[in-house]
Amino acid sequence: MLPTYKTQLLNTFWLRCVNEALDALSKMIRKNVKLTNSSLKIELINNMPRLMNPQEIDTTLVYTILSGQLNCVIIITSPLKYFLRLIDILLNKKIDYYEALNEENKSSVLELGNIINGYFVSSLNSLFNTRFKYEPSEISVNPYRAIEDFNFGDVYKKKIYVLSLNSDFKVETENIEGKIFLLTEENNIDAILDMISKKVVLNL
Repeated sequence: MLPTYKTQLLNTFWLRCVNEALDALSKMIRKNVKLTNSSLKIELINNMPRLMNPQEIDTTLVYTILSGQLNCVIIITSPLKYFLRLIDILLNKKIDYYEALNEENKSSVLELGNIINGYFVSSLNSLFNTRFKYEPSEISVNPYRAIEDFNFGDVYKKKIYVLSLNSDFKVETENIEGKIFLLTEENNIDAILDMISKKVVLNL
């Protein structure tokens, strides 16, 4: 378990970035998006698929891999039906117009992920006065397969622990919920704290 002051620093860093991303989503869909819960854990990466969405089988991930001062992955995860409802709103369709992921709406889901994750990266760049490299977003309906592509190594042959920063969000007036994660290897924690402490002034 991390000391309290480290947890506070990481939470402040996380909330600054995630609030910018959710504010961008709110403006895109012209609906109020509310952050409902946040957590910080050090977790075996093999446990992440279950934590990404413990109640739904059809978990869909849109993720972006970053490299630079901090190697990490940003993930938006939600049941597929909620992603499709966001696309319905964006494209001015009636809710539940799209019943399944297809070639017509897949590109829209990816673009939604690119925009939200792009705001998150911009916040990181501003906070750390750097420029992270990041790949275009990927989509997956299999989180157990997706974690193999996060560039953390052979996750099914080694014990790899990650720092997991997570927030739940809800689109008010709509039946849409999701989660946004930042994952990075546990051994990056001190480097992150060093970067944060140089940029953020807190009353701890």
